[in-house]
Amino acid sequence: MITKGVDRCLFAFPPDEWAAFKANVKANADLSAKGRQLSRMFFSMAFEATLDRQGRVLIPTKLARYAGLGKEVTLAGVDDRLEIWSTDEWDRYVEGADEMFAEIVEEFAGREFGG
Repeated sequence: MITKGVDRCLFAFPPDEWAAFKANVKANADLSAKGRQLSRMFFSMAFEATLDRQGRVLIPTKLARYAGLGKEVTLAGVDDRLEIWSTDEWDRYVEGADEMFAEIVEEFAGREFGG
């Protein structure tokens, strides 16, 4: 399954991980306005991907436009999913994230990275 992701990328899940993702969103998207919006953003744009004879997937126009996909894309493996990025957008994201990497690790680890 492929759907709208965050940070202007697309999320691609194998069937078992999609089921787990759906269950997690449903469990955490209560009747609040933000919960309903989250569910709509993920589920209304989701589609079951099928490979053509050459092993390619055709991304619907709305999703491709959201992620700014062009001729070059970058696939990033992130835990339980693939993320599909415009290569230009991915490069910008990585550049910004690299500058904050140690700070992010410190925040999550509760101590200085490498210390």
